[in-house]
Amino acid sequence: MPSPFICRQCIARLTQSRFKPLTSKRFQLHTQAVSTSVLQPAWGFPGEQRRGTSVEHEASSDLDPQEPLSHSLPVSQNLQDGPVVEQEPRWNGRLKKFTPRRRADVAVVARESKVTGFEELKEKILQCLGDYQIVHKDLMNMYGLSREEARHAVNQLERLLWGRHSRVEAAERLGLFHIWKRNFSELLQISKSLYLPTEPDVVSTETVDEAHPTKQDLATVKDVWHRLSQERRAALWPRIIITAFRSNPGTLLGLIEATFEASWCPSYAVEDTVYLLFRALDNVQDSASKRQQLTELIFFLLENCPPRYLVLEQMTIHKAISSLSTSRVAQLYEALTRVEAPLSPNTLLQFASRFARESKFKVHAAEVIHSVSSMPGFDINSPPAASVCTTLLMLKEEDGLPSDYAAPDELFKMLLDAGFRPNLLNLTALMRNFCIRRRVEIAWSIFNILIERGNEPDSYVFSTLLNGSKLSLDVESLRRSVDMIEARVAWSPRLINDLLDFIYQGNESQAQGRRRQRKRQSAKAWRMMVRVYAKFFDLAPLQKLTLFPLENLLAPGSNNLAPAHLKEVDQIIAALPPRPDLLLMQPDSVTLVLMLRAHFRSIDSPHRLWAYYRHFGKLLKTGDPTVTKLVKDKGTSIYGIFLRDFMQYRETFKSGIRIVQNMQDKVNREKKKLGKDIFYPPPSVCTYTILMDGLGKRRHTRGVITALNMMIKEGIKPNIVTWNTVIKALLRDNYLEEAVRVMRYLEHIGLESNDRTVREVTNMNKYRRKGVAYLMKKLRKKAVDFGDERSFANSLLDIWEKKERDEQLVQRISMRSIRRILKKDPDIKKSSTPSANGAEDGIDDGYIEHP
Repeated sequence: MPSPFICRQCIARLTQSRFKPLTSKRFQLHTQAVSTSVLQPAWGFPGEQRRGTSVEHEASSDLDPQEPLSHSLPVSQNLQDGPVVEQEPRWNGRLKKFTPRRRADVAVVARESKVTGFEELKEKILQCLGDYQIVHKDLMNMYGLSREEARHAVNQLERLLWGRHSRVEAAERLGLFHIWKRNFSELLQISKSLYLPTEPDVVSTETVDEAHPTKQDLATVKDVWHRLSQERRAALWPRIIITAFRSNPGTLLGLIEATFEASWCPSYAVEDTVYLLFRALDNVQDSASKRQQLTELIFFLLENCPPRYLVLEQMTIHKAISSLSTSRVAQLYEALTRVEAPLSPNTLLQFASRFARESKFKVHAAEVIHSVSSMPGFDINSPPAASVCTTLLMLKEEDGLPSDYAAPDELFKMLLDAGFRPNLLNLTALMRNFCIRRRVEIAWSIFNILIERGNEPDSYVFSTLLNGSKLSLDVESLRRSVDMIEARVAWSPRLINDLLDFIYQGNESQAQGRRRQRKRQSAKAWRMMVRVYAKFFDLAPLQKLTLFPLENLLAPGSNNLAPAHLKEVDQIIAALPPRPDLLLMQPDSVTLVLMLRAHFRSIDSPHRLWAYYRHFGKLLKTGDPTVTKLVKDKGTSIYGIFLRDFMQYRETFKSGIRIVQNMQDKVNREKKKLGKDIFYPPPSVCTYTILMDGLGKRRHTRGVITALNMMIKEGIKPNIVTWNTVIKALLRDNYLEEAVRVMRYLEHIGLESNDRTVREVTNMNKYRRKGVAYLMKKLRKKAVDFGDERSFANSLLDIWEKKERDEQLVQRISMRSIRRILKKDPDIKKSSTPSANGAEDGIDDGYIEHP
C-alpha cells in the first residue's frame, strides 16, 4: 500500500501547529500517493511534555510511534514552495498568570470617557461585571488617590460587591463607599500635616490622670455603644471615626478597640483608617513608641476579624515590620496567614529578609521563599530574591551552630526545590557556613563544584577557606589553600592576614601552662609571623611600632625554631618565596593590630609594657600618620591590647583600670573641643569585657559588676561574651543564686547562651553543678520581674550592700548585748568604791553600778 507523502513546507507548518491551532484555509496538507520512505518530523519533546494528537494532526498518525524522532532535518532550507514562518520559542515550563478576555459589552464600558460625577461612576462600576480595574483611573480622579491607593480601592470594590446579585443592594453599598472615600480624600490631606498624640500627656498625680477627659469619653462611648442596635452601629461607626480623626486623633486607637466588630464595621473603613494613622506617623520625629502602638492595633484587628475580612496596604505592613522585633514579625506573619490576608511577593520577601537575618528564624524564611516561589510571575533568581537567599545562607559566628532544619545544607536543598540557581556569591556563603561549623571538607566539595562550573574563585572564596582552616586548625586544608593562592598569584592583604591569624590562633589554642612557658611559645609564634610579614609587606610601618630592630628576627643565625605544634605550618611558610622589594605591599590596620597583639603576648615584663605604652602615646601625640590611621581604624582594639596585658601583672593592674577611665575622659574633652572623637575612641563593649575579665581573674567580683553598671550607664549594650564573663566571676566566688539569675535574665531578653556559657557551669565540681540545676529549676517556677537592663545590673550590687548592712547590724547587736549583760546580769559583782588604780587598770566607770 502506498505511503502518504508530506512535503517539507507542510512539515514546517506542522512544527508551528504544536503551538498554534491550524486553520483549514491557511494550512492544508499536500498529500500524494507515492512510493517513498517515511520522513520523520523535525521537532520533539520529552514524553511527559508532548501534547495529545489533535484533529488537525491526523495526517501524521500513520507514522511509526516506535521509531525515534529525528532532529537533523533542515526544514527551513531549500524550500521551493514558499517562505516558512519562523518558529516561536518553546514553552519554558512555567505557568503565566491567567488573564481572561473581556466581554464585548464590558470592553465598550472600558472605552468610555472618564466620568464626571458619582452617578456616572456608580453606573460604570455596575456595568463592569466584576472587572473593576476599568475604573482605576476614575477612582484616582474622583477621590484624589495615588496609583497605589486607587489599586487598593479597586480591591475594596471587588470584596464589597462580590456575590451581590441585587442591583439595588449594590447601589446602596456604593453610596456608602462613595461617602467614605470622599471623606478619605479630605482626611488624607489632614494626615500629611497631622500631629498624632497616641497617648495622653503625662500628668503629675494619679487622680488627675484618671479624670483625663479622653479616658472619660472612651468609657462613655463604650458604655453607650453597646446599647445601640447593630444596624445603628453599622451606620454610625464610619462617622465616629471621621469625626474623631478631625477633632481628636489621639482617641482613635482607644476608640477603635472599644467599638470594633467585624459585623458592623466596613472593612474598607478599617483598612483606610489604619493606613491614615501610619501616614500621619511620617510627620512625627520620635515615632518609635507611636508606631509600636499602631502595630499593636493591627494585632488587635487581626485577632478579632474573620478570614478574608481585612486586607492591609502593603506599605502599612512594611512599616509594621520595620518597627517590630523578629519574634513579633513572626507573630504578625502567622496572624496575616490565619486571616488569609493576600500578600504581594515584595511583602513576602520583606518577611523572608527579616527572618533570614537570625538563625532562630531561618526555617521560617525558607518556608516563605518556598511559598512565594510558586506564585505566577515570581522569579526566585531575580536580584531581590537572590539577595534574600544569600542572607538566608549566611551564618554569623556569634549566633552559634544552627539546628538540624536550619542547617545550611538543608536550607540549600529547600531553595533548590524552589527553583533557585546558585551563583558564586550564594555558594561562597554556603561554604562559609560549613567552615563556621568546622566542616571544611564539605566546603572544599562546594569549591570543587565552583571550579567544575567554570567559576573563577576570587579572594573572598580563598579567605573563606582559610578561615575554615583556621577554625578547625586543619593544616592540610591550609596547605591546599596556600598552594592554590600561590599558583594563581592571588595574594592580597586580606589573605595574608588570614594566614597570620592561623599562626596566632594555632598558638592560642594550646593548653595554658605557666606564664614563662606560655610567653616562650608566644615568642616563637611571633617570629614565624614576622617572617611571613616580611615576605609580603614593607617592614617600615611595623618597625615604627616596635622598640627593637626586626632584622634581628630575620637573621639566619637567630632562633627561628618553630613551636612543636606549628612545625607543619612552618614548612608551608618556608616554601613561600619572598616578594621583590618593588612588589611589597603596605600593611593595613588589621595587619598591624594582629602583629601587635601577637607581639604583646610574648612580652614577659610589665616594664616593657609601660615602655610600649609611652612609645605609642608619644607617636600619637606627635601626629605620626601610621599611628593616627591605626587609631582611627582600630582605636578600640589597640587600647584593648594594652588593657588585656596590663591586667595580667600585679604592678600594672590598677593602671589598666585607669586606661578605661582615661579613655572616657579624653573622649569627653575631644568632643567638647572638636565636636567628635578622632584620636581617642570611646570604650566599647570589647573594652569593658576585657576589663571585667581581668577583674574576675583577680577575684574582684564586685569590680566586675561595677564595670557592668558603668558600661550600661554609658549606653553600651553587653553581649553574650560580657554576660559570660559576669557568670564566670559570680560562679568563681560561689555566688550561685546570682549567677542563676543572670542566666535566667539572658533567657528573658532572648539572648541565647553559647558553648562558653555551658563550659562555665560544667567546669565546677558536681556539688555546685547540682546547686545550679536546683536553683534554675526553682527560679523557673516563679515569675520574676527583672526590669530593664540597668535596674537588673544594679540589683546585682545588692550582694555587697546587703553584706555590709548585715555586718553593721551584727556589730550593733553585739554592743547592745554587751551593755545589757553588764548592766543587768546578777552574776556581776558590784563594787561600793572604785579602785584607786581603776583608770590605770583600764576599767570604764560607766559600766559599774554605784550605790
